[in-house]
Amino acid sequence: MPLTEQVRQQRLETIGTYWDALIGGDLDRFETLLAEDVVVHYPGNHALSGDYRGREEVVGLYRQLTQWVADGIFKGELLDVVVGEVYTGAVIRYDLVLPGRTIPGRAIGLFILEDGLIKEYWLHEWDQIMINRVFRLGSLFRPLMALMPKKKQSPKEG
Repeated sequence: MPLTEQVRQQRLETIGTYWDALIGGDLDRFETLLAEDVVVHYPGNHALSGDYRGREEVVGLYRQLTQWVADGIFKGELLDVVVGEVYTGAVIRYDLVLPGRTIPGRAIGLFILEDGLIKEYWLHEWDQIMINRVFRLGSLFRPLMALMPKKKQSPKEG
Protein backbone atom coordinates (compact mmCIF):
# COMPACT_ATOMS: atom_id res chain seq x y z
CA MET A 1 0.00 0.00 0.00
CA PRO A 2 1.48 3.37 -0.95
CA LEU A 3 2.31 5.64 1.95
CA THR A 4 -0.32 8.32 1.65
CA GLU A 5 -0.89 10.88 4.39
CA GLN A 6 -4.09 9.02 5.30
CA VAL A 7 -2.18 5.70 5.72
CA ARG A 8 0.53 7.48 7.71
CA GLN A 9 -2.04 9.02 10.08
CA GLN A 10 -3.82 5.69 10.48
CA ARG A 11 -0.55 3.99 11.47
CA LEU A 12 0.29 6.75 13.97
CA GLU A 13 -3.17 6.39 15.52
CA THR A 14 -2.86 2.58 15.70
CA ILE A 15 0.49 2.80 17.51
CA GLY A 16 -0.86 5.47 19.88
CA THR A 17 -3.89 3.32 20.70
CA TYR A 18 -1.65 0.24 21.11
CA TRP A 19 0.58 2.10 23.58
CA ASP A 20 -2.33 3.55 25.56
CA ALA A 21 -3.95 0.10 25.80
CA LEU A 22 -0.69 -1.53 26.90
CA ILE A 23 0.11 1.06 29.58
CA GLY A 24 -3.52 1.12 30.72
CA GLY A 25 -3.80 -2.68 30.86
CA ASP A 26 -6.83 -2.54 28.53
CA LEU A 27 -6.55 -5.91 26.81
CA ASP A 28 -10.04 -5.70 25.31
CA ARG A 29 -9.05 -2.54 23.47
CA PHE A 30 -5.67 -4.05 22.59
CA GLU A 31 -7.32 -7.12 21.05
CA THR A 32 -9.31 -4.92 18.64
CA LEU A 33 -5.97 -3.78 17.15
CA LEU A 34 -4.88 -7.30 16.16
CA ALA A 35 -5.35 -8.88 12.76
CA GLU A 36 -6.90 -12.35 12.89
CA ASP A 37 -3.59 -13.93 11.82
CA VAL A 38 -1.29 -11.63 13.84
CA VAL A 39 2.24 -12.82 14.64
CA VAL A 40 4.33 -11.35 17.46
CA HIS A 41 8.04 -12.20 17.70
CA TYR A 42 9.12 -11.76 21.33
CA PRO A 43 12.90 -11.95 21.61
CA GLY A 44 15.22 -13.30 24.20
CA ASN A 45 16.15 -16.36 26.13
CA HIS A 46 13.50 -16.57 28.85
CA ALA A 47 10.05 -18.04 29.48
CA LEU A 48 8.20 -15.47 27.34
CA SER A 49 10.54 -15.68 24.32
CA GLY A 50 9.14 -17.00 21.08
CA ASP A 51 6.59 -16.46 18.35
CA TYR A 52 2.95 -15.93 19.22
CA ARG A 53 0.39 -16.57 16.48
CA GLY A 54 -3.23 -15.48 16.40
CA ARG A 55 -5.18 -13.20 18.68
CA GLU A 56 -5.55 -15.69 21.53
CA GLU A 57 -1.82 -16.38 21.88
CA VAL A 58 -0.87 -12.71 21.51
CA VAL A 59 -3.43 -11.54 24.08
CA GLY A 60 -2.12 -14.28 26.41
CA LEU A 61 1.41 -12.87 26.09
CA TYR A 62 0.20 -9.34 26.77
CA ARG A 63 -1.86 -10.55 29.73
CA GLN A 64 1.44 -11.58 31.32
CA LEU A 65 3.22 -8.37 30.30
CA THR A 66 0.48 -6.01 31.51
CA GLN A 67 0.69 -7.58 34.97
CA TRP A 68 4.18 -6.01 35.23
CA VAL A 69 2.56 -2.64 34.51
CA ALA A 70 -0.22 -3.27 37.05
CA ASP A 71 2.34 -4.24 39.70
CA GLY A 72 4.25 -1.00 39.09
CA ILE A 73 7.32 -2.83 37.80
CA PHE A 74 7.22 -1.31 34.28
CA LYS A 75 6.86 2.41 33.62
CA GLY A 76 7.26 3.45 30.02
CA GLU A 77 7.09 6.34 27.59
CA LEU A 78 6.52 6.30 23.84
CA LEU A 79 9.25 8.56 22.44
CA ASP A 80 8.81 8.42 18.69
CA VAL A 81 6.94 6.70 15.88
CA VAL A 82 8.51 6.32 12.45
CA VAL A 83 6.31 5.40 9.49
CA GLY A 84 7.78 3.92 6.32
CA GLU A 85 6.42 2.27 3.18
CA VAL A 86 6.15 -1.16 4.85
CA TYR A 87 7.22 -0.87 8.48
CA THR A 88 6.22 1.35 11.37
CA GLY A 89 8.66 1.69 14.25
CA ALA A 90 7.90 2.75 17.82
CA VAL A 91 10.77 3.80 20.09
CA ILE A 92 10.16 3.53 23.82
CA ARG A 93 12.03 4.35 27.00
CA TYR A 94 11.13 2.59 30.22
CA ASP A 95 12.11 1.88 33.80
CA LEU A 96 11.89 -1.53 35.44
CA VAL A 97 11.26 -0.82 39.12
CA LEU A 98 12.64 -3.69 41.17
CA PRO A 99 13.22 -4.05 44.89
CA GLY A 100 16.14 -1.79 45.72
CA ARG A 101 16.89 -0.87 42.12
CA THR A 102 15.38 0.80 39.07
CA ILE A 103 16.75 -0.33 35.72
CA PRO A 104 16.36 2.00 32.73
CA GLY A 105 15.77 0.50 29.32
CA ARG A 106 14.98 1.30 25.71
CA ALA A 107 13.48 -0.72 22.90
CA ILE A 108 12.03 -0.40 19.44
CA GLY A 109 8.97 -2.19 18.20
CA LEU A 110 8.86 -2.87 14.48
CA PHE A 111 5.33 -3.33 13.15
CA ILE A 112 3.63 -4.30 9.92
CA LEU A 113 0.22 -2.65 10.04
CA GLU A 114 -2.57 -3.36 7.56
CA ASP A 115 -5.89 -1.53 7.51
CA GLY A 116 -5.28 -0.16 11.00
CA LEU A 117 -4.48 -3.58 12.48
CA ILE A 118 -1.25 -5.12 13.76
CA LYS A 119 -0.31 -7.88 11.33
CA GLU A 120 3.22 -8.60 12.58
CA TYR A 121 5.43 -7.22 15.33
CA TRP A 122 9.07 -7.63 16.40
CA LEU A 123 10.42 -6.24 19.66
CA HIS A 124 14.09 -5.26 19.74
CA GLU A 125 15.56 -4.52 23.16
CA TRP A 126 18.68 -2.37 23.38
CA ASP A 127 19.91 -4.55 26.24
CA GLN A 128 18.49 -8.01 25.65
CA ILE A 129 20.84 -9.62 28.17
CA MET A 130 19.41 -7.42 30.93
CA ILE A 131 15.84 -8.29 29.90
CA ASN A 132 16.67 -12.01 29.86
CA ARG A 133 17.94 -11.73 33.43
CA VAL A 134 14.93 -9.74 34.61
CA PHE A 135 12.40 -12.17 33.14
CA ARG A 136 14.30 -15.19 34.42
CA LEU A 137 14.26 -13.68 37.91
CA GLY A 138 10.76 -12.25 37.52
CA SER A 139 9.20 -15.02 39.57
CA LEU A 140 11.34 -13.82 42.49
CA PHE A 141 10.64 -10.11 42.00
CA ARG A 142 6.85 -10.30 41.77
CA PRO A 143 6.28 -11.54 45.38
CA LEU A 144 8.77 -8.94 46.65
CA MET A 145 6.92 -6.16 44.83
CA ALA A 146 3.77 -7.01 46.78
CA LEU A 147 5.68 -6.25 49.99
CA MET A 148 6.88 -2.83 48.83
CA PRO A 149 4.78 0.17 49.90
CA LYS A 150 2.69 1.57 47.06
CA LYS A 151 2.70 5.29 46.37
CA LYS A 152 -0.58 6.70 47.61
CA GLN A 153 -2.49 8.77 45.09
CA SER A 154 -3.42 12.27 46.04
CA PRO A 155 -7.05 13.25 45.43
CA LYS A 156 -5.90 15.08 42.26
CA GLU A 157 -4.25 11.91 40.86
CA GLY A 158 -7.18 9.58 41.65
